[in-house]
Amino acid sequence: MNFRIAPWTTGLCVLVAATGSVAAGDLSKIDRTIRKEPVYKTKPRYALLVFGPSAETRVWFVQDGETLYLDRNGDGDLTGEDKRFTSDSLEKRKPEVRDPDGRTRYVITRVSVYPEPKNRDEWHLMANVDIEGPVSYRQYCDAKLSTSPAKAAIAHFHGPLTIGPRTFNWKLTPELSRLPVGDSPGDIFAMAGTMDAEHGCWVVVRSEDLPKDLHPVAEVEFMGEDAGGPSIKKRYRLEQRC
Repeated sequence: MNFRIAPWTTGLCVLVAATGSVAAGDLSKIDRTIRKEPVYKTKPRYALLVFGPSAETRVWFVQDGETLYLDRNGDGDLTGEDKRFTSDSLEKRKPEVRDPDGRTRYVITRVSVYPEPKNRDEWHLMANVDIEGPVSYRQYCDAKLSTSPAKAAIAHFHGPLTIGPRTFNWKLTPELSRLPVGDSPGDIFAMAGTMDAEHGCWVVVRSEDLPKDLHPVAEVEFMGEDAGGPSIKKRYRLEQRC
């Protein structure tokens, strides 16, 4: 979502996206046990996908060169033939993960792995998941892969949601780090999802799936025109989607 703010001649001091939010669960308590693994051909890289409000369902993802492993039933055994994929075969088969509630399922529609442009030893997982059940919507993640399961990033789908400023690598994107001053208006970008920098969790909701009547409010504090003078605080309703 984005919002074009009116031009100001004063400098920006602080930017805060003010929303009603629910704190994410404690991802540090999630069991990282892998019960059984195949014989890998390369050095494996791991990410842990968890599903549901309490992150009760755990699914390990492992990259082994061109081969991908997905513990689709969450039993900690990655050796089953139905848990071995390529990116293309996974997209065709669209594996499902069932929620213990018996009503919700998570359809993994696409995954891709890619190296960081400036460090090809660091790889990331992008996964698209359709949540289908009493509440249906789509999410996607960007998780840094780790060579250690103990240090693997956690991607929490269908978890508690918050709305905040758009970030990249847990930092504000350039257009939010400093809004322009003068006659040219600037944009405020926000995203909705489950974020936890400590555990590498960056999972967002596709903006077109958010309720049409959902309009977050951004609070912007500008420096006063005179040095040491009072700041100017404004609230802006974010109405556009992108």
